[in-house]
Amino acid sequence: MRGELPLECAHLARELAGLRATTGLSLAGLAARTTASKSSWQRYLGVTQIPPPELVTELCALAGEPPARLLALRELAELSRRHPQPRPAPAEPSRESGPARAEDPPTAGTPDAGRLHAPPSAAPAPTPFFRRRKVALAGAGALATAAVVAGALLLGGAGEEPEDTGLWPGCVGERCRGKQAQSQGCGLKGSGMRTVAEREFGRQTVVELRYSPSCRASWVRVRFGATGDRIEITGPDEESQSAEVLDEFDAQNYLPTPMLAGGPEGMTACLVRAGSGERHCFGR
Repeated sequence: MRGELPLECAHLARELAGLRATTGLSLAGLAARTTASKSSWQRYLGVTQIPPPELVTELCALAGEPPARLLALRELAELSRRHPQPRPAPAEPSRESGPARAEDPPTAGTPDAGRLHAPPSAAPAPTPFFRRRKVALAGAGALATAAVVAGALLLGGAGEEPEDTGLWPGCVGERCRGKQAQSQGCGLKGSGMRTVAEREFGRQTVVELRYSPSCRASWVRVRFGATGDRIEITGPDEESQSAEVLDEFDAQNYLPTPMLAGGPEGMTACLVRAGSGERHCFGR
């Protein structure tokens, strides 16, 4: 499924990985608490297979997340796999292109990875995921229906109106506290999400402080961390959220903390190294 994998399948895998991070369980821990093996979870989270609906429900139960939205996304991914649509040719990358604007799989050896960066300049929000698919799904009734259902569940209303960036997030402000950016739509393209500060530690471990204006929330993520490393985000009021690199899957992918409400001003990102316990902290 790699290479020509439908976008819906990759999106589902990122959502499942976000739920896995919420549970705080390693792959072995998931296997012990669900009906799937460790190797099966590796395939489901690694975008090589689509999990059965009952397994999606089990993961949602462990993460304390209602399963309806994830089941709709799973249905959309399954239909897209069975009825693939041709993809448009990728745009020519420009020298001015900024860093990745969603929680996509990282690439090792990025030349400028890790140095402290100023916030990227404002750019037009990319076309939202479900809006792109609307054209591609024309004429495919089942796919269109699934897309509408999944889109409505993913981008369902919150109590406060966010900035007009083309996506309606799953939470805004205080309601985002302790939730995962990906599962709430805060880390998706079109949400206005951006990296406001970034540091490199060692040869390839990079820690980023991120902010979504549409969700009005901040979080930290690490890429290529070592097993046992811990990342933290602490707000001006000393409230904090953290995440730990539990296994090889975490180490080879982006690992985010849950979110804190508020903008990046006064937020502190920290990396606590495994073994030595050394703390490396920075802010915007």
